[in-house]
Amino acid sequence: MSEIEDLKKNMDSINAQFDDVQAKIDSMRNNLEVKFKDMLDQHQNVQIEPEFMKDFFDEPYVMLPKKGHQWYVIVPKWLKMQVGYLEHSTKSFNIFVVNKYVQWLGEIPTALKEKLRFPQSLPFKVYDGMLLTGKEHQELGFERYRHFLSRREGTDRIRIKKGYEFKLIAQLIEEGTLPFLAKPVSDDDLRSWNTQGFQKYMSICEKKNIADLQEKAWNKFLEYGSIGIYWAFGTGKSLFGHKLVGSLIGDKLVVVPTLTLKEQWLSRLEKFNNESLSEVRVETYHAYNKVRKQQWVLTIFDECQHLPANTFIRLSTIQTKYRIGLSGSPFREDGRENYIFALTGIPVGMAWEDLLRLQIVKAPQFRVYIMENKREKDQKLEELLRIPIKTLIFSDSLDYGEEISKKFEIPFVYGATKDRIETVRNSQMCVVSRVGDEGLSIPDLERVIEVAFLFGSRMQESQRFGRLMHSEKKAQHIILMTKKEFDAYQKRLRAIIERGFKIEYVM
Repeated sequence: MSEIEDLKKNMDSINAQFDDVQAKIDSMRNNLEVKFKDMLDQHQNVQIEPEFMKDFFDEPYVMLPKKGHQWYVIVPKWLKMQVGYLEHSTKSFNIFVVNKYVQWLGEIPTALKEKLRFPQSLPFKVYDGMLLTGKEHQELGFERYRHFLSRREGTDRIRIKKGYEFKLIAQLIEEGTLPFLAKPVSDDDLRSWNTQGFQKYMSICEKKNIADLQEKAWNKFLEYGSIGIYWAFGTGKSLFGHKLVGSLIGDKLVVVPTLTLKEQWLSRLEKFNNESLSEVRVETYHAYNKVRKQQWVLTIFDECQHLPANTFIRLSTIQTKYRIGLSGSPFREDGRENYIFALTGIPVGMAWEDLLRLQIVKAPQFRVYIMENKREKDQKLEELLRIPIKTLIFSDSLDYGEEISKKFEIPFVYGATKDRIETVRNSQMCVVSRVGDEGLSIPDLERVIEVAFLFGSRMQESQRFGRLMHSEKKAQHIILMTKKEFDAYQKRLRAIIERGFKIEYVM
C-alpha cells in the first residue's frame, strides 16, 4: 500500500506543478493581450473587440488557397514565424506561399500542417521499371497515369514505358506522393572508413554540432539508397558526401555546376579521402558524354537544383547504383521543384529555426544600402573596404568586377581565372563573378558585399548569403542597390526574410 500511496503523492505533486506552469502561461498570455490592446487603443480610429482577442492569439495568421495545391499564409511581422517561401511583404505582414514540398523539408509547424490539407498521398511506389500499386489500386493507377505506363503485370503492378520512369515519379510528387521504395544499401558495398580523413570528419561534426544530423542522413541513405539532402548552408551537406565516398566501395561520380566547385571538391577529397582518390571522378553538369557509358556505385549531384534543367536532366539516366542530391536552395525559377526530388530520392530536410536553435548555423547581419546612382554605390563600396576584414565582393557584371579589381588592386575571380579557390582563400579582399555563387566554403570569411546581381533571383541571393553560413566568424552580408535596382529586383531579398532573418535598410 505504501508504494501506491507514494505514487499517488508523486502524481499529486506533478499535477500541482503542471497547474502552476499552466497558470503562468495563462498569465503571460493575458498580459500580452492587455499590452496588445493598449497599443491599439493609442490609435483613436481603431476599434477593439476584446472577445475576439483570444481567438487571434490562438491563430494569429490567415490562410488563403492558391492554385496548384498551394496556400498563402499571412502572418504579422511581429510574430516570428516562417512557413515556406516568402511571396510578398508589406509594412505589417509577411505573405508566405506553402506547398507540399515544404512539408517534406520540415519547415511547417504541426498545427498549421493539419489545416493545410495537403493532397492525400497514394500508396504507389516506383521500383525497377514498375509502378507498384497493390491489388486494390491497380486499376486506379493505370487509369490515372496511363500516359506513362505500358501494360499491367500481375495484379499489383504496372510496367512503366521505357524512358518515362522519372517523369512518372515527378508527376506523383507533384500530386503529393513520395513514390520512393526503400532499396537498402548492400553490405557488400560498404567498408570501414577509419582513416585520418574520418578523424577530421568526426572532429568537424563535433565542433559544428552536426553529428546527429549526419547520423540521420546516414541511416536514411542506408535505408533508401537514394536521398536528397536539403539542409541550410554550412550544415555539412558536402561533408556527408565525403563520408559516403569513404564508406562505399567502387567508382564514385561527383557532379558540380562550376569549375570553382570542382576545385573545392578535389581539394577536400585529398583531405578526407586521399586513399581512395582513384575511385572518384569530379565533373560539371556539362559532362554527360564523358560519364554516360560508365557504371557507378554512387553519384553525388551537388547543387542538385540544376539537375532538372533541359540541358542537364539526362545526367539522371546514367548507370548508378546509389545516388544523392545536395542543395541548400531546392527551388527553381521555372517551377520544376518536383523534378529536384524526383531525380535524387527521398528528401531529408530540417527547419532553419531548428538549425539556428541548435546553433548549427549562425545568422549573419544583413544590411541593404539604397542609393541614388552607381556613383554613390561606388563611394559606399570604397567606404566599406576601408575596414580590412576578409571580404568577397560579388559582381555579376564582368566589366564592373574588373573596374573594382583595378581600382582597389584586388584579385578578380571569374570564368577564365585559374586556381580560383586558392586565389579567394589567399586574398583578404576579392571580387568574384557568378562562378562563386555556389558551394564556395571559406571558413574565415567575415563579409559579403553584393554590387551586381542576377536580377530578382531568390536562388542566387540564398546561395550568396549561404557563403557566410560556412564561416566560423561573425559575419556581415551587405547589398548595395540603386533605387532603380531596389524597385526592380527587391524580390530577391525575400530569400533572406523567409528564413527568419532581419534586414536593416539604409537610405
